[in-house]
Amino acid sequence: MPRIDSARLFGFTAIVERTQRAVVIGASLAGLLAARALSGHFDEVLILERGDVPDSDRHRKETPHTRHAHGLLARGWQALEAMFPGIGDEWVGAGGRVGDLQRQVPFYAGRRRFALGTAGVSGMAVGRVVIEGSVRRRVLALPGVQLVTGCEVPALEWSADGQRVTGVRVRAEGREIGLPASLVVDASGRASHLPQWLGAAGFEAPEEERIACDIRYATAYFERQPGELPDVEVVLCSATADCPLPGVLLGQEGDRWVITLGGYGRDIPPLDRPGFVQRACQMAPEIAAVALAGRFVADPIGYRFPHSQRRRYERLRRFPEGLLAIGDALCSFNPIYGQGMTVAACQAERLRECLAQGGRHLASRYFKAAARIIDTAWTTAAGADLSIPAVPGARPLPVRLINAYVARVQRVAHRDPAVALAFLKVAHLLDEPPSLMRPAILARVFRPAPLDRGDAERAMTPEQPLAH
Repeated sequence: MPRIDSARLFGFTAIVERTQRAVVIGASLAGLLAARALSGHFDEVLILERGDVPDSDRHRKETPHTRHAHGLLARGWQALEAMFPGIGDEWVGAGGRVGDLQRQVPFYAGRRRFALGTAGVSGMAVGRVVIEGSVRRRVLALPGVQLVTGCEVPALEWSADGQRVTGVRVRAEGREIGLPASLVVDASGRASHLPQWLGAAGFEAPEEERIACDIRYATAYFERQPGELPDVEVVLCSATADCPLPGVLLGQEGDRWVITLGGYGRDIPPLDRPGFVQRACQMAPEIAAVALAGRFVADPIGYRFPHSQRRRYERLRRFPEGLLAIGDALCSFNPIYGQGMTVAACQAERLRECLAQGGRHLASRYFKAAARIIDTAWTTAAGADLSIPAVPGARPLPVRLINAYVARVQRVAHRDPAVALAFLKVAHLLDEPPSLMRPAILARVFRPAPLDRGDAERAMTPEQPLAH
């Protein structure tokens, strides 16, 4: 794996005019995907990471959230496959599992299961560390791409007129140097210092939108027995206003299941084994069955996500040349919807396209393209969060109307496979939310239909999980 020890970094101060160099701040998945987009457009791409990066597929202490269930939406798999042909086969070889979105990925909302069908679109159940490890190996095998660990970026470097970023300050081994670059991409995550750096340089900081979802997680891994739930790879439980209990079951490499349970506000999922099992029994029957079997690999672990946030760089009237941002540095979502990796992959696609069109007005073109991707995911996630009474925030009439319509869509989806598929395609970012307003879907959603026996059989009560 092509790495540079931080001590050797001080040899990389060549004049950037001699070598077209791009610098990526952060070796997260978003940073790796940014490097993939930059490769082929720059002679050299340096990924700067303050922590350690393992050679094997294992968790990093710098990213504790990776220990919890992570979903790669269908659109994200498509994007990664386009950038790295055959990567899905690599995941399957590592123990990942593929299943039809509407048949092998049961979806529950309001304690009822969506109608089964055949979507013709596959989902992938595979751990975050496997995804990130396979991407890292492929990116670092690209010509000119190198990873530097054990270094921090305390500041940017600027041109004499203060209108262009010309590199970064790098601190390592008790020393600090300036590293020239033609382009700097901030992939440092939701704690990005870019707004402060812009303000210090005389630029306006971006508007920031937040939704205080304040969601907490409890996650536990379980041994998976041969033949256990043979037709299921992923189970999703979406929180609703009358049942604010999100959760997910994912098949994992190494013959394991992972269950992540969520709770909003003061509803904190338990971290002891008996409490975890009890909470899991309020979820879908597949989740309850795995938890009740009790084959814990380790005790449950917790995580708190206080708020989703979006930085509106696309609205800035002035922005320096030579600087971009990607991933959580642009927008971080409530992880329960599994949008983060997919949105980052789609942003990398747009970055690649923008670079292919030349460097003129790069930031403006890229941020607008990235915003269109974020719009879809943010609208979906924000609306879902604001449907939960425990989540604070204004709910203007348009939001209330949209949430009322989505709730009706979900009720109909319990009995109508066509409506269920339309909703799932939006959830997986394959279609835009307005697709749920197509005349054919509207007709199905508002078609009078009494609660039938199938609906009743699919309903769960808090005390008793659904039995198939």
